[in-house]
Amino acid sequence: METDDDSYGTGAPVHPAFAAHFTDPLYDDPAGEFAPFGSDEGADLLAEWSDRPGDLREDSTLRRLLAEAFTDPSDLDDVLGGLARPTDDDAGDDVDTATMVVGAGFTLLRLTGQVDDEGRELVLAGLRVLTDVYGAHREFEVMRRDLESFA
Repeated sequence: METDDDSYGTGAPVHPAFAAHFTDPLYDDPAGEFAPFGSDEGADLLAEWSDRPGDLREDSTLRRLLAEAFTDPSDLDDVLGGLARPTDDDAGDDVDTATMVVGAGFTLLRLTGQVDDEGRELVLAGLRVLTDVYGAHREFEVMRRDLESFA
């Protein structure tokens, strides 16, 4: 996995493809409430996977990255299923899941310079949930736009 020597404000390595496309300062913000690495979940995922450079490759998937948090793979399916059909009853769980998925997706992008098709759709679904709960915020729109235009 190729990364630039430069680390952004988060202190984590950055793949050249990520650095070239995801140029907004929010991708460098370790404290922004709605930045991908500003949440505890996003910061923890980035720190954990940055310390394990040999464990992520350019064909790694978002599902694989997230699966490590679950002992039973069906638990991951249940959690991710909530993004497809969020409910008002589970708004807290939906936000936690969405935050985790967005953080994981941008961790994968930052460290490998790619995201799989399913992962891209999950991150976009997570951004929709966060927008539904918190309202329109610049950060969500920038992440959505940048992810949709990333080849």
